Amino acid sequence: MLDFNLFKIPVRVEPIFWITLGLLGFMSHQGAGDQMLLLIALFVMAGFISILVHEFGHALMIKKYNLPTQVVLSSFGGYATYPAGVLDRKKSFLVTLAGPLLQALLGIVVLIATPHLGIDGTLIRNFLETLTVISLIWAVLNCVPVLPLDGGRMLESALGPKKIKLTVTISMFCAVALCIVGFATGFLFAGIFMAMFAFQNYQMLERLK
Repeated sequence: MLDFNLFKIPVRVEPIFWITLGLLGFMSHQGAGDQMLLLIALFVMAGFISILVHEFGHALMIKKYNLPTQVVLSSFGGYATYPAGVLDRKKSFLVTLAGPLLQALLGIVVLIATPHLGIDGTLIRNFLETLTVISLIWAVLNCVPVLPLDGGRMLESALGPKKIKLTVTISMFCAVALCIVGFATGFLFAGIFMAMFAFQNYQMLERLK
């Protein structure tokens, strides 16, 4: 377990986070030869920075509303804590949006800056390109209207608690559609996750009946 403070916000990184990023890095760099371990390490570092920035987007917006928060990195992502039931729909939407927005901004800045840095080293360029790809893809993926992703949470905030069935229904059908697209285009990992989210939303819809 890694614990530290950043901008006076506590951060906890659970061991499963490193394991998950390592597995994703391994899947992304199979067949890379002698440099595979180094490329996996760079992938893990880029993923850590990108996801930490994402969660800090949430946390800094929470701090803006003078609420206590902690960033936890775990499994396939993380979360920023705050007291339950204290944010109205608008504030909840903005807190949720801030994560992918700051992460996408990181990806765009690195993308624009990289060609002007005069970097000759292949590994450094690989790191910056990986950081860009992870940041942009993670931010976009998180904005799809599928619970429990940020896009699903934003949809939930926009429609309100009285339309939770509609939110879950939209979320389920979007997850099914993205699952089909994932498998059809060879993005099996994304397809599996969307299938899991679709099932979770189906179960939630059954409980709401």
